[in-house]
Amino acid sequence: MNGFSYKNVYGTDEYNRFIDKQRYVTDDRFLSETEIYELSDGFSLEISTYEEERQSKSHTVFIAVQKAALKNADSTIYEYYCFYDHTRPFTEIIHHKNGHRYYPFHIDLYGISFLDVDTMEVYNYIPEGYEHDDKYMCGESFIITDIHYDKESNLIAYGGCYWAAPYEVMVGDFSDPLNFNPHLVSLRNILDPEYDYDDIDFKEWKNNRLYALCDSEEKSVSIEELRNMINELTMKGK
Repeated sequence: MNGFSYKNVYGTDEYNRFIDKQRYVTDDRFLSETEIYELSDGFSLEISTYEEERQSKSHTVFIAVQKAALKNADSTIYEYYCFYDHTRPFTEIIHHKNGHRYYPFHIDLYGISFLDVDTMEVYNYIPEGYEHDDKYMCGESFIITDIHYDKESNLIAYGGCYWAAPYEVMVGDFSDPLNFNPHLVSLRNILDPEYDYDDIDFKEWKNNRLYALCDSEEKSVSIEELRNMINELTMKGK
């Protein structure tokens, strides 16, 4: 991807300064609503949304932060904050080939995080993304909306989009969930390089292939081809 940086900006000084400017909103006086989502494996997620809208000299400033509490048997086992209030929580716990269970979540619109619910270790990844104005921390990158892990191949398929549309699927190596390979292969480039279809959606992993729906037409690609493309992309370091 020309002009795309895989650099992880999470935890950098710039990222921490950006987040610290918004933390004041997580005060009870800014609490807007609380929702509870039932997850798999007996887990639940309680999300409290905090919002503030104020007028500056030149424009209206709107800040929204979500505080999420992952619970098991009504006890909170992990908390995190999301500094973008339109992310939809994932409801499935991933059972990995290594025997551990992982919960995927968003702390930002971009990137993805994984929590090992058996060890409480966590990995947060927010890519720097496409070239952008220096005054912004991140450029555009793939927005993940759904996740599909294949235990047999250790590959993972992410449904989502760039710039809100069209929808497509990106595939990566998920052998090491807490240090996963961020280099992703686009199914659009493989199955629809001419952009004849509006949307590409994940259907299933089956018989050593990934099946997707290009609008309503089913197409597939072999796991071997996907793995080779991921390795090639990784070796190029792009």
